[in-house]
Amino acid sequence: MRNLKYSIWLYSFILLLVSCEKTDINESKTTSLEQLSKISDSKARITLSNGNTVRFQKIDDGELKGTFILEESDCDECSVLENITKLTGKELSEEEAFWALSEPGTLIPSFLKIENREISAKNGELQQQGWARGVTADFPIGNEGNPSRIIACKNSNFTSSIAYGFLGIPEFIALDKTPNNYFGFINDCASIPVSYCNKGPRYKLQAVMNGIKKWKGKICSKAVQNRDNDHITSNISGGFCESPPCDGYVGPELYFEYYSGGKWKSMKNPNGLYPEGFEVPANTTKVYTYSWKTTKNTSFRLRVKNAMGKDQFDFMMDKPDPVIDPPGGGGNGDGNGDDGSVIPDYIDLSNDSYMIIDFTSIADDQPNPQITIPTSALEEYFNNEGGIVIPDTFCGIKIVEADNFQWMNSNNEVVENAMFNQALDLYNFGDYDEFYYLNGIQFTGPLDNCDDNLVNWDFQFPLTNNSPTIFTESLKLVIQLLDIDSEVIFLE
Repeated sequence: MRNLKYSIWLYSFILLLVSCEKTDINESKTTSLEQLSKISDSKARITLSNGNTVRFQKIDDGELKGTFILEESDCDECSVLENITKLTGKELSEEEAFWALSEPGTLIPSFLKIENREISAKNGELQQQGWARGVTADFPIGNEGNPSRIIACKNSNFTSSIAYGFLGIPEFIALDKTPNNYFGFINDCASIPVSYCNKGPRYKLQAVMNGIKKWKGKICSKAVQNRDNDHITSNISGGFCESPPCDGYVGPELYFEYYSGGKWKSMKNPNGLYPEGFEVPANTTKVYTYSWKTTKNTSFRLRVKNAMGKDQFDFMMDKPDPVIDPPGGGGNGDGNGDDGSVIPDYIDLSNDSYMIIDFTSIADDQPNPQITIPTSALEEYFNNEGGIVIPDTFCGIKIVEADNFQWMNSNNEVVENAMFNQALDLYNFGDYDEFYYLNGIQFTGPLDNCDDNLVNWDFQFPLTNNSPTIFTESLKLVIQLLDIDSEVIFLE
């Protein structure tokens, strides 16, 4: 009996050892997978003890080659990039920054290879991998210890990096800005889903730096969420929920972009079909410190989308005054820029997927509707300098491979009128199948650039059921394009 009890005890002990060993193996695998998920041949991400994340993104786009570094923090004086720059007394390379902040033993991405596996730090001393992770030890975690502020970040904390730190001496500083008080923000409701603007206007900002190889900056953003600045949007249309959940938060988004091949590309996902940005959560402050260097001059852009009137921003950059809100390409602000762009004043270019022909906001002295066209659909009209040249004379526009379209009134409500159609899926449009998707939808009319002196608007079927088109009220046509294949053609 005693031998039986002993055998049972021994068997149980062995099972326990095996169980513990399996647990250790599983934990090891999980840790390894987590590590691999943060590192690839083109990007890497490091998470620090105070919650800061530092991203490294490889850019290899033709002649444009370099690495983009972006640090995200919840605190206006907690930038580890800023602190290790001051600690070493020099500007660290991308390789040095990764070596200093990654845990010992972390795999080194191929685009950040380090020959000697040791990097000099202060006073030229050699330092092992991860030597600077300790500089975050005294940082507050999240927003703890961060004093209440009126506008975004506390100015003295935000500008503390001026003293020969990560930014050197910034040449552009804009503090305490909101869409309600800064000219750089413009109303963007014509280019975004209607539901975004049901509780007030949404604003965008674009700041472009032209012809540079190096760009450093810092931005602080606070998303103010309350009854008077409500970012909650609804997916309900016509009494139905299009995509549950039926409402959700849409906060301000920040994009860091470069210009290549006639297109703006997000440094977060340079090869993605759709540019990705960083959304600021409700009633939260986010601080972004960034650096970009490349091998050839190009244009860089800081872009803000979906901001509401009381959202708060601070900006600093190491370049002189950027071009605020250029209408397209890498040109300047008048539509006929250094890149050779030629764009009529009633045409706006956007980086969204919506084309809009808007008759609802025509001024008394403006005969044309305001037309917004996604830049991605104008590839045929790019010149050698990356500018966009629209023909001198055209009487209409054709849109090939549009996804869907609908007419809306001045209150941004879908028009229910037998004369004005809508197609939720143009590729499967009734008995016509993909005919109008592949061959295009089009309209003509008395545009300023038209030499034929047309007097009537003609939005041809399937856009409308009346020709010529007769308007009994001011409307706007909203056409959603496909970012990859859609094409806009000017009819001369």
